[in-house]
Amino acid sequence: MPRCSSCDQINDEESRFCKRCGSSMDASRAGSEVDDDTLILRLFDSRPGEAVSRRAQVWLLDTEGEHVVQTLELEDEVTVIGRHADSAISLPSSTVSRHHAEIRREGGRYFLRDTNSTNGTLLNREPIIGEEPLHDRDEIGVGIYRLIFRYQ
Repeated sequence: MPRCSSCDQINDEESRFCKRCGSSMDASRAGSEVDDDTLILRLFDSRPGEAVSRRAQVWLLDTEGEHVVQTLELEDEVTVIGRHADSAISLPSSTVSRHHAEIRREGGRYFLRDTNSTNGTLLNREPIIGEEPLHDRDEIGVGIYRLIFRYQ
């Protein structure tokens, strides 16, 4: 089982992103070793002054899931993801319901909720039930689309 090079979390073989911190597992698979001191420095490398200026985005990936094709700022309290043109994040595919899912902001936290879509919504490749908190680099699956939630 591969370990994340950023937080040392054990992840599934097919995981592209760490289920704890959201870092790309590509570097972990490449065999890069991280010593304990480096890991501790990375975990404590937070800058409290930057928390005020954090912004939330969703990155839409290409069909192979390798490249970001669109970046969308999450400015509203509720952001609707769906096939319908009035959705803030419009994904034109029959695998996406008209109003498929929504991302809700509550203070400085974000939550993902499936809105009774036909095909369901995935969070880090797992189906969500109810509402799930979002963390930086979480992968959201909506139909044939993959989106990355960024909160930086």
